[in-house]
Amino acid sequence: MPPEAMQGMDADMMSAMPPDAMANMGPDMMTNMPPEAMEGMDADMMSAMPPDAMGGMDAPMMTNMPPEAMEGMGPDMMAAAPPGVMDAANPGVDAGMEALGAAFGDQGAPPEPDPMGTAPPPGPEADDPMAGLDAALGGAMDQATDQGAGAGAPDMGVPPDAGAVDAPMDAPSEAPEEPDMPPPDDPIV
Repeated sequence: MPPEAMQGMDADMMSAMPPDAMANMGPDMMTNMPPEAMEGMDADMMSAMPPDAMGGMDAPMMTNMPPEAMEGMGPDMMAAAPPGVMDAANPGVDAGMEALGAAFGDQGAPPEPDPMGTAPPPGPEADDPMAGLDAALGGAMDQATDQGAGAGAPDMGVPPDAGAVDAPMDAPSEAPEEPDMPPPDDPIV
């Protein structure tokens, strides 16, 4: 089929296409397809498509593709997509990726200018790709500790009228002192 024949494709035609027919799809065929035709795409069709066919995809096509169809995509397909196409697949993913990027820091990005000269010089953690994640996790753990987690906090899953329960492992020992031991003569300083 000539690539120009794809110009008349619509979502119904696409959904009627058997998945193995997608094995012959090429970038020129994708380029000629209207974006609305992608509404008929599914995961089996995507997985049957050769990765280089993604070279003919554009952002409107990805926007029209059902999210379930993305399950058929592999890393090689994503790598073959032109710049900006994968960003259109799910705009909500960008916010999550930006948050993850902020936690890890922009690896390889030049440092931001410090016109006042007040920023500390980069230390050994500047080369550590996990430093941002360590800081975020450490901050979350500090906050949990400040709120009482782990410090003998009561088990909120036990109703208050459940009766006596064993003391938590980190509760101070309430064992009586041994009566046959005399008090120390001199305090230890």
